[in-house]
Amino acid sequence: MFCANFFRTVMLLVCMLAAIALLLASNIGTIGKQMTKSSIFLLELNTKGIDIASLYPKAGSVSISELGIAEAYIFGMYGYCRGVQGQSTTNAETHWEDIHFTSSECTPSSTSYTFDPLNFMIDEINEHNTLGIKVTESDLNLPGGLAGYVKTASHISQVIYICSIIAICLLVLSVMCSLLCWCIGSTALIIFLQNLAFVSAVISTGCATGAFKYIESEFNKYGTSFGVHAQLSRNYLVLAWLGTGMILLSVLVTAVTQCCCCVGRPVTTTFDRVL
Repeated sequence: MFCANFFRTVMLLVCMLAAIALLLASNIGTIGKQMTKSSIFLLELNTKGIDIASLYPKAGSVSISELGIAEAYIFGMYGYCRGVQGQSTTNAETHWEDIHFTSSECTPSSTSYTFDPLNFMIDEINEHNTLGIKVTESDLNLPGGLAGYVKTASHISQVIYICSIIAICLLVLSVMCSLLCWCIGSTALIIFLQNLAFVSAVISTGCATGAFKYIESEFNKYGTSFGVHAQLSRNYLVLAWLGTGMILLSVLVTAVTQCCCCVGRPVTTTFDRVL
């Protein structure tokens, strides 16, 4: 029994530590200029060919640089960076994408950062334009259904970050419980924490995939007329979904080993004496 519990614990620790490493990489990799080095982010916008008349009809004859809009942006959980976009390449052996993004400036990293495309454009123009203008929500237009998606995008950004942190913390607790309970074979608490971590990771990664895929499709659907190309980060999606998959694997390992242990236990029969 001692060896069985030890072997089970080792397998669990390998799965959970791998999940923690993957989820941490997908989270920490989106902090500030780290995004430009790791190419781990939530969304990239190439605004080099943006049509000013479509975005800001009152602008008149002004250039992108005068309006304060950079050529490209990448967005993470903690903020975004502006800069110049190079040509994306993918390593054939590792399938790791390198976007060759050169950052000129990044916003201060903040756990309270939320992304919505409209307020992002407002902040960029108001902070960086050379015309001395101040724009409001009523001055700018976004393509497709993005204008009505502003509040939803902001809320989903919060859910992505919060659930990602919850999943990582629950996995750390699961590892601690595994180390404390392996000698007595107690798995109920571990399974409970693993399931909560899995649900949190699915919500975080699912929201990131679904919400930003919608934003990507809306920008690209009107790319010809609006002039903005959007792209999700393959690196982030791979890390986040692999981490989520490793949590599921750890749940299955716990369940299977627990069932095997239950089956292997000898059954003792007791007889009551009838007086």
